[in-house]
Amino acid sequence: MYQEVHTENIVARAHAKEIAELLHRFARHAQDEGGAPHEAFCDEVLPRFGEDVMVLARTEDGDYTYVHYGREITRYAGGSRLGERISSMTPQVARFTAACYDQALWDGKPAYTVHRSLKTVRVCLWERLVMPTTARNGERFLIVFSRPLQFHEELLTTVLETSPSGIVALRVMRDDQGDITRTLIITANQRAAVIAGRGDENLHDTDARESLPFLADAMIWRRCLYAIELRRSDMIETSFSHDGKVTWLQIAIAPLGDGLVMTMTDVSELMVANQTLQSRAATLALEIGRERATRRALSQEIGQREEREQELRRLAETDPLTALLNRRSFIEKANDAIAACDASGDDTSLIIVDLDHFKSVNDSHGHAAGDAVIRAFADLLLGAVRSDRDLVGRFGGEEFAVFLPRANAATAQRMAQRMQHTLETRRLPVSETLALQVSASFGIATRQKGENFTTFIERADRALYRAKNDGRDCIRLAEPALVTAAAAAA
Repeated sequence: MYQEVHTENIVARAHAKEIAELLHRFARHAQDEGGAPHEAFCDEVLPRFGEDVMVLARTEDGDYTYVHYGREITRYAGGSRLGERISSMTPQVARFTAACYDQALWDGKPAYTVHRSLKTVRVCLWERLVMPTTARNGERFLIVFSRPLQFHEELLTTVLETSPSGIVALRVMRDDQGDITRTLIITANQRAAVIAGRGDENLHDTDARESLPFLADAMIWRRCLYAIELRRSDMIETSFSHDGKVTWLQIAIAPLGDGLVMTMTDVSELMVANQTLQSRAATLALEIGRERATRRALSQEIGQREEREQELRRLAETDPLTALLNRRSFIEKANDAIAACDASGDDTSLIIVDLDHFKSVNDSHGHAAGDAVIRAFADLLLGAVRSDRDLVGRFGGEEFAVFLPRANAATAQRMAQRMQHTLETRRLPVSETLALQVSASFGIATRQKGENFTTFIERADRALYRAKNDGRDCIRLAEPALVTAAAAAA
């Protein structure tokens, strides 16, 4: 669980502007180590900030009870905890919360915290200002201002609607034999409709080949089908004509469920600019002043385009659910690391991990719980590897891969055993009230001299299958590969 706790420079760290005002009001009321007088501080704070405030009373047994729970917090958290104790939360959250609250009461000073919610609803990050108070009868309280920092739904919607690129998600329709008969657009931003020459239309629920003119090209359509069936990403450059206008596109496609997502970037202006520069190359020497202005404009345009492309590359390289490397990016970076290890003569190893009986999690607790387990398992893998060198990726579904540069089979086996032991001793959090015990199967391969990465992965996969066939929740080492003499000599 991501968490921060600060008692200094709170105003500089905080995002909500109300925190600075609350700190000022607290400082005006503060009395030694007891914090602020409870009754007076509540009378001043609750009328204005009450919807974003929780009030907790310290119990005789050292716990805390919610005696006020703001409406905005209830709305974002998906429910109220009024009357509940913090000890009723999941152990990890309860320990972190109790430690923060105990320290604030002990110091008599405000504390600022940031933590990631484990509950699978919209809010990802919360920031809180914890302010201790003391009532006239000596009872201790905490006034806690709580505000969400990130919203998953709003973030995705904003990215979709403000993107300078057209974004379209497609779902395929299949016949009884499983063959693709048509593709249906399930979501598209307005920019996609503009690029397709249908700016006034809603592309939702329309046939993709009818709504997106470039899909009439048989070669592009085949590449889209390959991306769906082979589960691989692709980058396409193409052009099409609409109402007498030629549009040039760069199209990034990536598999998404039984379909794909397309990101379309209109590069027509850049193409026209390049053509113009080429046609005027002979006369640029006589137009130095105009050349400098053109270069400045192009430099600014290219800089902005590079920034957008960098962001698109980042999105294209990572798995959206876990933020781990996706399969394509994982393999690219692993191949770079292998080249470096070949030069130094170091071993490299690969662990393929698959969560056991993951379907039962979705069936018993729902897909939201399954997503939470996937994210928690990704965090577990990241915590187990060497952060300065190892790579962790999600290959799809419940399958993950860990690449270990400068690691032999024994090192890889020890790391897999640590991961297995962590799973045996820890439940993966699903929400604030639910955590699940899961197990995983591990397949390990150590790369042989001259072995290509495809064979390397296949050997680790076969070891994983043996682990599955041997009852799951176990580790198996790959058999040696048959490497040709020519490859070995190379």
